[in-house]
Amino acid sequence: MMKGMKALREEAEALVEAGVANREQLRAAVPALVALQAAERSLQLRAKETRAVIQALSDACSAYARRHPEYVFDQTFSVSPIGVESGDIEVDGRTYHFTHGFDGYVRTEQGETLTQAFLKGLPEGWAKPRLQLDTTALNKAKLKDGDLAEFGLMRKVKDAWFET
Repeated sequence: MMKGMKALREEAEALVEAGVANREQLRAAVPALVALQAAERSLQLRAKETRAVIQALSDACSAYARRHPEYVFDQTFSVSPIGVESGDIEVDGRTYHFTHGFDGYVRTEQGETLTQAFLKGLPEGWAKPRLQLDTTALNKAKLKDGDLAEFGLMRKVKDAWFET
């Protein structure tokens, strides 16, 4: 029988607490680590699928409520000056609040992203400059550790374990 996420996590926590200071402890820890990683990947996939269903159901409920606010909301429906709609609905003695508002900004052209070129064309103060490392350029430059250290950088360590 497969162990559940809770059992895998508890086993891993016990192994972390015991430490990995010898070969036997390593041989006990690696399979537990890989099993926990696999369970976490599975959990992420299920969470992603669940988020998609949640979004689809929310879209369906929201569309109906916005089309029929007079039948849905209990005398609480309102629209703010900038177009935010809200109201309450009671179901089986529980009150649920709905808000149809805004979450940031997007391009008016369908499917177009906020590129650096687009942002540069906006009025001053509407966009922030965002500096970030260009890891592709750094990798292509094939820099040595000393070259990176000269500029206050070092490679970020990443370890990986997996079953072959």
